[in-house]
Amino acid sequence: FFFFFFFFFFFFFFFFFFVFFFFFFFFFLFFFFKQKTAYEMLEGDWSSDVCSSDFSEHDAAVFDYVAFRRDMEGLAAERAARLGSDTDLQVIQTIYDKMAAAHTKRNPTDEAQLDAEFHLSIIEASHNVIMLHMMRSMYELLREGVFYNRQVMFRQRTTRDELLNQHKAINTAIQERDPAAARAAVEAHMDFVKASLQDSMIAERNEEIAKRRFEHELSRD
Repeated sequence: FFFFFFFFFFFFFFFFFFVFFFFFFFFFLFFFFKQKTAYEMLEGDWSSDVCSSDFSEHDAAVFDYVAFRRDMEGLAAERAARLGSDTDLQVIQTIYDKMAAAHTKRNPTDEAQLDAEFHLSIIEASHNVIMLHMMRSMYELLREGVFYNRQVMFRQRTTRDELLNQHKAINTAIQERDPAAARAAVEAHMDFVKASLQDSMIAERNEEIAKRRFEHELSRD
């Protein structure tokens, strides 16, 4: 009797021990690979595929990006007007002058590049390292066309004129060290960018519909 008792006792003991061991082992492997995947995502191993598919192809992501810039750059302009050194403001003024000179050129490439440099110079003048790091990354994605094609904003002369006037208002407020006006000027600028992107997207969709109608009419002959 005791023999069978100890036999079953050790049998069930080792049985549950091995079940628990394998359960814990597989749970550890699952957790390890899950963490590794999350780390790789943060490191950007997947960034090019996800950014090109999730951001550029979804309107909501584009406008989330614009809203994020509106908030962050409004704060940066406010801080730059309040905390920027005289040299910081000279850098901003110098880049604005270069942008105004590039505005006279027919090709908007230089002006578009200086546009990004102008905004980054304001962020640098805000003297917030975290904000600078974040916005540099955002602008790098923008340069790569992840969110939208920046050249779209400079195709029409009237749009280019309006953008330059907005940048002038931003620069003037910062040079005069008016934090509230600087923030308001940036917010008005980003609202204009949002409206322009919306108009561009509507125009592209209308053109796509028109092309389909045209192809349909050709196929009827």
